[in-house]
Amino acid sequence: MRMAYELCLATAGRQVPSGPEWIHEVKHDGYPMLVIRENERVRLLSRNGTDWTKRCPWIAEAALKDPQKHFAIDGEAVVLGVDGISDFNALHSRKHDHEV
Repeated sequence: MRMAYELCLATAGRQVPSGPEWIHEVKHDGYPMLVIRENERVRLLSRNGTDWTKRCPWIAEAALKDPQKHFAIDGEAVVLGVDGISDFNALHSRKHDHEV
């Protein structure tokens, strides 16, 4: 499936870049995800274009609560463990889809 947007891919680094021209984010242990909202329609797309909207209803519901009606967010879907750290095994198991 050809997508209008492309996800950014994580790049390993030895140190956090500094200076006003740099932005960065922490890479959690999850799946890259694109959240697209067009009015009342929300789609969650994986890196290869698979629609995960039904698999991750919590993210879709949160997108609908945003006052903006049109946006695309390049992010990462994760399941957090009780310690607040992302748990890839829980995400991959599909037993915690309602928590993604």
